[in-house]
Amino acid sequence: MHPAATGLPAEPAGRYCPAGFIGGEPSDVLALADVVVSRSGAGTLAELTTLGKPAVSVPLASAAGNKQVHNTRHPEEVGAPVALTGEVTAARLQAATGSLLADARPRWGMAERSRASGRPDAADRIVDEILAAAAGQSVTLEAGRRGEPSLPR
Repeated sequence: MHPAATGLPAEPAGRYCPAGFIGGEPSDVLALADVVVSRSGAGTLAELTTLGKPAVSVPLASAAGNKQVHNTRHPEEVGAPVALTGEVTAARLQAATGSLLADARPRWGMAERSRASGRPDAADRIVDEILAAAAGQSVTLEAGRRGEPSLPR
């Protein structure tokens, strides 16, 4: 797609290369990205925290039950990612991404907080708990980050 069609500049400023929508499997692109701007789906946020990526999330306002806004609450509380809710303008997006692009220190801090809030082993932990319950073993859950039960680490 031609950059003008996406509203992106034809020549990236400095060393950054803005990219439009990336369909399919964006894992490789996310792994290379310094900063990610994305929607706030649970899968997207899980991938960003697993990779430890600084991000600005833009929850889809029309998502059922406002679930994308809810998805961003805990990550935003710990400082990874920044969530833009309400009316999202170019100025707000620029303000949210500007400091992350201009200085590596905020990116590094957000990357650390993002990685710390992720649970890359969640699928394995869930399977272990299901197998334990199926075998008749008691399932002991510890309090999660937001007070709800979660699997032990």
